[in-house]
Amino acid sequence: MFKKLVLFFFVFLFSFSVNAVEEKKIENSDKRLELYDTLNWKNFDNPKTHIANIPSANANLDILENEIYLDNWNDINQFYWWTWGYGADKSIVAYIRGEGYTIFVDYIGDGYVKLDDWKNVDSNNLMSEMREIAKLNEEHSKQNNLSYATQVDWIYEPTLNEEKKVVSYSYKVKWSNDTITMESTSLKLGKKGYISTAYVTNVKNITDFEAEAKASKEFAEFITFDEGLRHSDYKSGDKVAAVGIGGLVAGTLGVKALAKAGTFAKLLPLLLKFGWILLIPLAFVGKLFGGKSQPSSSPDEKFETKTRKIRKKKK
Repeated sequence: MFKKLVLFFFVFLFSFSVNAVEEKKIENSDKRLELYDTLNWKNFDNPKTHIANIPSANANLDILENEIYLDNWNDINQFYWWTWGYGADKSIVAYIRGEGYTIFVDYIGDGYVKLDDWKNVDSNNLMSEMREIAKLNEEHSKQNNLSYATQVDWIYEPTLNEEKKVVSYSYKVKWSNDTITMESTSLKLGKKGYISTAYVTNVKNITDFEAEAKASKEFAEFITFDEGLRHSDYKSGDKVAAVGIGGLVAGTLGVKALAKAGTFAKLLPLLLKFGWILLIPLAFVGKLFGGKSQPSSSPDEKFETKTRKIRKKKK
């Protein structure tokens, strides 16, 4: 019995040391790059275009030859800490780096999302509410010496690809410091939930925003759920999500709930839950771009390379 307890103790210690995360932001970029090399990057050696299976999402992602990625949550969580100084949300299932862009992939298993209320999605109203929220945040940002949004516009309005069961939208924001940021989001619907992808890129040299945003749509449209778990595999009695696609789109944009919340302090938990990040000061939440106080989509130059490759349909 004593031997078993000793063995259990050492197994526990080994397991703890393997999974322990360093909850610390690494400010020195050279040191950070060294640490990145200790993570289990996929497609780094002998890179090739391939399909990556993500068991936790029962889904498959199309990976290009020029993309590297992390698909283990412990690695992703550690990357977050070293890069931005906070941990990854439990819903993230893949972190992909391409040539000048990043793709965040989350899986939310809240049930089958109905399409009945798609007809209620009003792009003009959504944009009006987003601009209203941006205006509400302006004073807070000024008081804290943060940049604030001065203009918000669709790159393309929310669209539903009924064949692929993908909803996509993209918008850009002009900030008070004259920088421009862009986020493109897609929702790939399945039987038990959906995959949310946020496609983030440095927009400094972009002139054709629509072409850039199109890459986000393409990535999501190439996602496939495992057999029997596609959106079309739904059967009566299966778990149904609390909100339909219309409510989900509004939620990911952060508008419906936020408009009722009233104050910045009340807004923040909702923003974190929905992952809506562009119009709130990025010093608090961020996956995106920025200066000293903002997390960056491109934490190190090492990842920035040449031209983007295009996903091609498999024959």
